[in-house]
Amino acid sequence: MEIRPNQPAQPSYKQEFKDSVEIYDKSFRGAMQSNFDPQKQQYYKAMKESLEAMQDSANGMVNQQLVDLKKKLANDTQIYIKNPSVETQKQIEEDLKEIRNAEG
Repeated sequence: MEIRPNQPAQPSYKQEFKDSVEIYDKSFRGAMQSNFDPQKQQYYKAMKESLEAMQDSANGMVNQQLVDLKKKLANDTQIYIKNPSVETQKQIEEDLKEIRNAEG
């Protein structure tokens, strides 16, 4: 009988992507509601970090559609941070909806 050392489980890229989307969404909503600039900056930082995590997970899943949607969300995030308008807010909400639908 062969005994193998415990090997780490393969990362669940799909779950990591889903978790990153949720972190982004919560941070985005927090930034929209905050009137305190240092707090907004922390929310923006969390949004950017979760975008990076989405990218890594999408690459791991080899899912080009998610990679493309994440790029669109990243671009819209930059626009929102520079000019937090109702239009950019709605675009991010639409991006999140598309990503959630695409991840299955």
